[in-house]
Amino acid sequence: MATRRVIIAGAGISGLALAHNLRALGLDPLVLEQAARAGGKIHSEQRAGYLCEWGPAGLQGDDPAVQRLLRELALDARVEPAQAAARRRFVVAAGELVPVPTSPGQLVRTRLLGPLAKLRALGDLVLGRGPISQGGEESVATFARRRLGRGAAERVLYPLVSGLYAGDPEQISVADAVPWLAELEQRDRSLMMGGLRKLWQARRQRRRGLISFKHGLEELTAALARELGPRLRLDTVVETVTRDRGQLELGVRQGAERRTLQTDAVVLALPAPQAAAAVAALSPALPRVLGAIPYVPVVLVHLGYAPGALARPPDGYGFLVAPDEPPGLLGAVFASSVFPQRAPLAHALVSTRLGGARNPELVHLSDAELTQLAVARLTPLLGARQEPAFVRVVRHVEALPQYTLGHAARVAAVDAAEEHQPGLYFTGNGYRGLGIPDCIRNAATLAQRIAREVTQARAHAA
Repeated sequence: MATRRVIIAGAGISGLALAHNLRALGLDPLVLEQAARAGGKIHSEQRAGYLCEWGPAGLQGDDPAVQRLLRELALDARVEPAQAAARRRFVVAAGELVPVPTSPGQLVRTRLLGPLAKLRALGDLVLGRGPISQGGEESVATFARRRLGRGAAERVLYPLVSGLYAGDPEQISVADAVPWLAELEQRDRSLMMGGLRKLWQARRQRRRGLISFKHGLEELTAALARELGPRLRLDTVVETVTRDRGQLELGVRQGAERRTLQTDAVVLALPAPQAAAAVAALSPALPRVLGAIPYVPVVLVHLGYAPGALARPPDGYGFLVAPDEPPGLLGAVFASSVFPQRAPLAHALVSTRLGGARNPELVHLSDAELTQLAVARLTPLLGARQEPAFVRVVRHVEALPQYTLGHAARVAAVDAAEEHQPGLYFTGNGYRGLGIPDCIRNAATLAQRIAREVTQARAHAA
């Protein structure tokens, strides 16, 4: 039986960033990862000259926490900024790619909406604040219909939630899942005026915007894993967390071998369902709270096209799909348009997303069926003259947590459980932000808290 001061279960971006910060604060964490590689869903795979991301296509390089981490890892020289085309985004409506309007003027001219829907959407400029300002809660769908009307909601904001978060707009909490939307209303009273202010600030400050790295996003997690060295143990499953005479004990399995590790502090940087299973013997209430955070499946179908295969080659970040379009496709990223090195010269790589809350059953289709569906939806949009020269299918059965209505209360219950279980902590994208910058920022905050509480515990024990 071995003792460690801090053990982290999970070597995704949250667990790795937390370990990095703890080491900077003078602690010596041990990170246990059940998979054969670190990084979680951040995985950049090179195949046949194409670079396929298993998770996010990039991350926002303007976030101060991201910038600080890149400096500390000496990754600045490896940064690959997105092309200017990444600022152009589309929605599939009536079978066509239509640019997303980003200003009142573009809203007036867009083909996404009819005249009455445009007039109703412009009402956003004069509407007052809604129930969120009074401490209430709204779904994305309710919020969008109230601010913009049904037409603009279904053609602009619903695709955002379905495409980026794979969620159901009727169930997703706008304040928890898309807080910047709620903040626009609270700060600027108008989504359009707030959006214009943010756009003007970004141009004035010449922000970095979307970034990746020369060999994909996995360079970030690989750098974090390398600096851990022997402090990172792969193929190691944390099965149980229990307490014996005040000290936390982890039941750990490595292959056929099982052992117990004692620790003063454990951080479960795991998806909420896995965390729930691990603490089942520690607290009867906590697994129910964690289990109430739903996850949805997502399938990525990466399609590579040879030169001349597309009549309308991708020129933008990608597209999202309005809910009244044929089912299946949530959206796509024009990977080689955003980061040209993602495909061989003059080839195109399009990374499509399927499933989510809209069509969860698609994750069970065969690779051939998923490819056929993705190609069928993509062909008329890009004018494909040939079948794709390259295909890679990636499944995530539990891809993304869903911040459904009541999410804030569930997170508060997890916080309360931490208060009653000294030394037990939870982190990851299931709680306070889905994006990589959120995970990095939350890891830095949690590291400060753990360092403070471990130091206090040491002083008390002495």
